[in-house]
Amino acid sequence: MRTKLFLAFIFIIFLALLSNIVFERLIIGDFNDFLRGTEEDHIYWVMASVEGSYKDKTWDKELLSKSLHWSLMLGLESYVEDNSGNKILSSTDVFSEMNPNMLKRMKSLLKLPSGVGEFTWYPLYVKGEEIGKLYVRPLERSGLIPLRQETFRKRGREFLIISFLIAGGGALILSVLFTIFLSNPLRRLTVSAEKIAEGDFPAQTLVPHKKFKDEIDKLTETFNYMAEALRREDTLRKHLTSNIAHELRTPLTIIKANLEAIEDGIISDPRAVIENVRAEIERLVSLVEGIEDITRAEASFFKKGVIEEINLKEFIESVAGDMRKIIEEKGLYLKTEGPSIAVKTYPEKLHIILKNLILNAGKFTDSGGIAVNWGKCRIDEDMDFYISVEDTGKGISEDNLSRVFERFYKDADSGGKGLGLAIVKELVEVMGGKVRIESVPDKGSRFTVISHIPHS
Repeated sequence: MRTKLFLAFIFIIFLALLSNIVFERLIIGDFNDFLRGTEEDHIYWVMASVEGSYKDKTWDKELLSKSLHWSLMLGLESYVEDNSGNKILSSTDVFSEMNPNMLKRMKSLLKLPSGVGEFTWYPLYVKGEEIGKLYVRPLERSGLIPLRQETFRKRGREFLIISFLIAGGGALILSVLFTIFLSNPLRRLTVSAEKIAEGDFPAQTLVPHKKFKDEIDKLTETFNYMAEALRREDTLRKHLTSNIAHELRTPLTIIKANLEAIEDGIISDPRAVIENVRAEIERLVSLVEGIEDITRAEASFFKKGVIEEINLKEFIESVAGDMRKIIEEKGLYLKTEGPSIAVKTYPEKLHIILKNLILNAGKFTDSGGIAVNWGKCRIDEDMDFYISVEDTGKGISEDNLSRVFERFYKDADSGGKGLGLAIVKELVEVMGGKVRIESVPDKGSRFTVISHIPHS
């Protein structure tokens, strides 16, 4: 990419050079055309004056002298011929009769009396009849006028050279800067992607700019999310495989032992064996259901989702309303209390989190009920809102508080799968938030989810 960027800027520099050359040619060409146009205007003025000196089919020498005198003042050497080719009057004749003071002034501006180059002739007409020809050629100028003309041409070339150096140098510097600042993040992304391809999931992710995010920063954020999802997936796959193997081993061992006991005639009552086998099969079915739950949750982990603005009160009351019947069937209450506020979040993930928290609270509560509260965060500026689920259940001992979020961990008296709170914690972390737990044995527990302000 560095080579391509550098070549692209070299191409831009080449275009700038080419455009400057073309511009210089156009500017100098236009200036020369202006000078030629001015000279042609002067010639036509002299022609009109010379034609005005022809009256009654004869030349008025006095008027003709003034016309050629004016021609000299305009920087033109000239002479007039009639139709027979006879020279009527020339600038040299007028020059010899010129006033000394005027001659001195004119010599300071023009190199008299002869011009430079070949004469160019122009036909003279009076009332549609050709009366002769006017021959003209430019006189060589001296003094400030030619110097100013050459200075203009020189300044024009210097301006174009300086502008090219500025544009070309700027483009060269930008090419280096762009090469560094654009290729370095992409190079780091490439190195990280190669590590991931080799199965090495980096602990540190690439850091995008917090302000003025461009496409590279958005790509970095997306890559970070992908890398974290893959790392989490790899870790969860290893843990899940280990946990499933452990969870399957016990019921399968019990089933095998019971069947072998029947074969060996150790157990005489087959109904007891069938009951044991049935209980273990139910345990296996429960484990499979847990794996299905975790699979559905994983789909939410690895899909970034869409940030939406929701009314938090309406959202929570909707989720609680769907679960109220399940809770009330146990003789418990389910209360919701909080302000009507608009928040930005991932509704799909938040729905799973809230559902699992309410189900978990109902599972370990025999009397009383569950209260769901919410509101805006006022302490941490990076946090947006919180949701608190509090129950009046049996609580959690201090020894078990650190383990309740582990997958497949469950209390000895629990009939669950040990996945609900693990899913809650992992989803909250994916959203960039926090989950806190407070519990008093025999009095109840309170789980508080604090949501991070999402950045789209």
